[in-house]
Amino acid sequence: MASLKGLASALESYRGRDRLIRTLGYCCQLVGGVLVEQCPAKSDVGMRLLVLSAQLSHCRTVLRLFDDLAMFAYTKQYGLGTKEEDCFVRCVSILGNLADQLFYPCEHVAWAADAKILHVDAARWWALSTAFWGLSLLLGIARVP
Repeated sequence: MASLKGLASALESYRGRDRLIRTLGYCCQLVGGVLVEQCPAKSDVGMRLLVLSAQLSHCRTVLRLFDDLAMFAYTKQYGLGTKEEDCFVRCVSILGNLADQLFYPCEHVAWAADAKILHVDAARWWALSTAFWGLSLLLGIARVP
């Protein structure tokens, strides 16, 4: 019963829901991919799991449409990192915040293009948002001592 309360508590927060959706999505993708590749008799189940994984990924993308304000507030609060003692960490953090600030609008345009709201090349915007996401990850790794 305690684990059920813990799960319910986690699902009450945005981060908790995102972690659950991400974990389920990646698990479905892994198991589905293995079933499709390794078990031809179970390929139908594998394909269904891959579809579920894609839908969960889409769910996370839609939820991120509302992350701009929180990211902007964080970036504004961090500013130029004057409280950081290490100049390298400060510079990497500022660049990471910039990459994050650019990631969100690029992903939004890509999503809107996929949804036929905007008439632009979605693939280019997805590539650009992925590049900013990757850059943010690399900068986050570089920031860790």
